[in-house]
Amino acid sequence: MKSVVLLLITMSLATQTFAADRYLVGVYYFAGWWREKPNKYFEESHDWRLDYPERRATLGAYNEQATMDREIDAASSHGVSFFQILWYWQDNHPTTREAHQDKLNVAVEQFMRSPTASKMKFTIEYVNHPPFGIMSESDWEKACREWCAIMKHPSYLRIDRRPVFKIHGLSFFEQQCGGVSQATERVKTLRRIAVEAGVGDPLVSSGITSGPMPSADRAAAFDFLTTYMDVPNVPRRAELYPYQTLLKLATDLWTNAAANSPKPYVPYLPAGWDPRPWHDPRASFEIPTHDDWLDALRSARRAMDENPRLNVPSKDGPVKMVLIYAWNEFGEGGIVAPTEGRGDMMLEGIRDVFGEDAARR
Repeated sequence: MKSVVLLLITMSLATQTFAADRYLVGVYYFAGWWREKPNKYFEESHDWRLDYPERRATLGAYNEQATMDREIDAASSHGVSFFQILWYWQDNHPTTREAHQDKLNVAVEQFMRSPTASKMKFTIEYVNHPPFGIMSESDWEKACREWCAIMKHPSYLRIDRRPVFKIHGLSFFEQQCGGVSQATERVKTLRRIAVEAGVGDPLVSSGITSGPMPSADRAAAFDFLTTYMDVPNVPRRAELYPYQTLLKLATDLWTNAAANSPKPYVPYLPAGWDPRPWHDPRASFEIPTHDDWLDALRSARRAMDENPRLNVPSKDGPVKMVLIYAWNEFGEGGIVAPTEGRGDMMLEGIRDVFGEDAARR
């Protein structure tokens, strides 16, 4: 990673403007798939892909360079504007360190190295759920400098020439910082380091879930809010719940945020939730049918069109952005990537609703 970062220091910053009739479609990207064992395809020495063969990725089962190159080609040709890549703090403490956790950040390196990187954008999301929280100020500054070096890549997503960055969970962030005021100071530190590094003041967001909107003081440090994923609080059962139940939680959150959020809110859209391969105790939901998925995408587009509070603020007016969970959460069932069971269905829906020609209709 260090050699890649040093190379990027010399690169010029990319600029991009987004027309009012265009949409930024981001898809969350999880680099949790490696060959070495233990890995996330195995539960208690059993390969769960044998039980869920429909989830097998057709562009590559592992986060390797060839897989990323194919994924960029597939995503960019179907209307995906950027990958929002999950980034994890590499804590070396032996009692909290996950086996092979250093591989969790390979997707950033692979995207930056890809010969197809110019076809789309990427951005990073600092995942701060336990055990990946950054606790000390010195570690926070170290992470900020690494993020800012990454932001120099010409394919890093920018709005108003400002790099876009997200902190995964607002509540966790406040706990890890020691309170709201300390969290606000850390965001100021990120902005200071970014300006000093020459990448400009970033557009910083943080993640929330359903329920009351955060107060104005909790949201003050951020430019906008959004959500990675949220799951209805319903009991687990053998029968899968309808996809519409999963979608309704998302659309209700959009409605609440549009009316009550102290900052603009970017809608999230679930591509599915069924974590049975990982023996997650939460409920599971049916995968969307072709028509379900088109309806969900159209709902997000309509919400952005009708309410400027559900957009990213910019000097030229609100920028329409949606974040889809997820490209490759194979274990949890949030899957946009082509698979043996769905083929290209999820990507084709994005192309049909948000592609360049669709955006002009």
